[in-house]
Amino acid sequence: MKLRKGRVFLVCLIIGIVIGVAIYITNKNQSSKKIVKTSDEQTEYQDSIRLGVSNFDTINPILTKNNVMININKLIFDSLFEITSGYKLEGCLVKEYAKTSANTYVIKVDDSIKWSDGTSFSAKDVKYTIDLIKSRENIFSENVRNIDKVEVIDDSTIKITLLQEEPFFEYNLIFPIVSKNYYGDEDFFASNKKPIGTGRYIIDSITNTQITLLKNPNYIKEKNKNENINKIYINLFNEIGELYNSFKMGNIDVFNASSMQYKNYIGTLGYYVKDYKGREFDFLSCNCNDYIMKDVAVRQAINYAIDKDKLVSSVYNNSHYKSSYFLDYGNYLYSSDYIQDYYSLEQAKEILINGGWTFSNNTWRKNGIVLNLNISYNSSNKKRGEVAKAIKSQLEEIGINVNIRELSDYEYNSCINNKNYQILLTGIYNGYSPNLSYFYNDNNLANYNNETIKNLINEVLSITDEKVLKEKYEQIIRISNSDCAYIGLYRNKNSIVISRNMSGNFEPNNNCIFNNFETWNRVK
Repeated sequence: MKLRKGRVFLVCLIIGIVIGVAIYITNKNQSSKKIVKTSDEQTEYQDSIRLGVSNFDTINPILTKNNVMININKLIFDSLFEITSGYKLEGCLVKEYAKTSANTYVIKVDDSIKWSDGTSFSAKDVKYTIDLIKSRENIFSENVRNIDKVEVIDDSTIKITLLQEEPFFEYNLIFPIVSKNYYGDEDFFASNKKPIGTGRYIIDSITNTQITLLKNPNYIKEKNKNENINKIYINLFNEIGELYNSFKMGNIDVFNASSMQYKNYIGTLGYYVKDYKGREFDFLSCNCNDYIMKDVAVRQAINYAIDKDKLVSSVYNNSHYKSSYFLDYGNYLYSSDYIQDYYSLEQAKEILINGGWTFSNNTWRKNGIVLNLNISYNSSNKKRGEVAKAIKSQLEEIGINVNIRELSDYEYNSCINNKNYQILLTGIYNGYSPNLSYFYNDNNLANYNNETIKNLINEVLSITDEKVLKEKYEQIIRISNSDCAYIGLYRNKNSIVISRNMSGNFEPNNNCIFNNFETWNRVK
């Protein structure tokens, strides 16, 4: 018995020694590694992140047409203003500004900012950049098209005069600013220089297969700095499929996707996805001058009778979002609480009956008028054709007869310009600003006339108090939702795809996928 107990003691002693040695070695190894504390945990981070770009064109921030490079450039170049994840406008290179008349702005820039080469940023750089953008058609041409004149008042002040007043014009001033002194008399568009910026990172090297960015030593905005990512490797690919495969092999950490096609390459497991609403918004425009469509009961009934979720699933295989309003892409002035929008055939029928329509012999009638509708769309957009057929089928479920008109591009544009349609299935490419004047002012697309909304649209132009601004937009949206001159359907879905070795607060939007980049990290 004593011998047996001795053996047990010896075994326990050996196990204890082994465990002790293991703990010692582990602690020794840990002490030689960089540890960064996040919350209550200790996490070890890489000092770099790897991005990917397919069909790369140029590093020139004004000439590039590559959407991914336009996003990456936001890490290299600053703009006068920047847009938050909620599409709120904030000053970036701007310290303060004032709208001094209907078409005049005075802007004070932050002259404490330095270019990455150490030279001082000034108002002259802003004028230089605007003049460059205006001199040649490019991705930012529309942003400056309404600018008539830019005057440098002093090193930190510029005056911008517009050709005509433009609601929320400040939202246009989000293009990258480039250095006047750096290029001097050189032709900016033909230059082989590596561009310099005032942003968080600088361009270190460029090859045929990779661009390397390093931290900008002259960047002064502490709150936007990333403490751990010192280098960014941008791998260049000829085709998007090559980028997907590189991600699957673990060589890319984050990429942006504008379709669900990536799943065919990388599957559905082993990564995170952060979806965000796109800017492509499709809707029905109801011609309020039409003898049937001027009846609000008809428009409301159509809104209730369309199953938007079914449209998204059946036509777009859930690659789009159900969407009800122009601002529901994430704008801070919009809340779904403002919208009463649900699918109900019974509600649609009840609205028609309360509106004086009667249903007999499979037809709705009112004052001798038969409820027959024409939905027009541009035949070159095949998906809209499928949507039109689906809507026709849904409306016929409550007895509304629908005829579909397939239009050539010429006929479709004529419908828009001359408003010669009954219902138009159409769409827009949302801007970043909350400007709604196109849809509600005189000669709008739907011939919709509501004086209350017009007055509210004018009021918001001079409101700076955010709470009051939200209240005004709530009124606009509530009235518009009730009148149903425009019936929102869906918008496209974009995504950033993130490897599991990444951590951070990811809040992409259409303006920038790198919101909160200071929180991004690659875990070892």
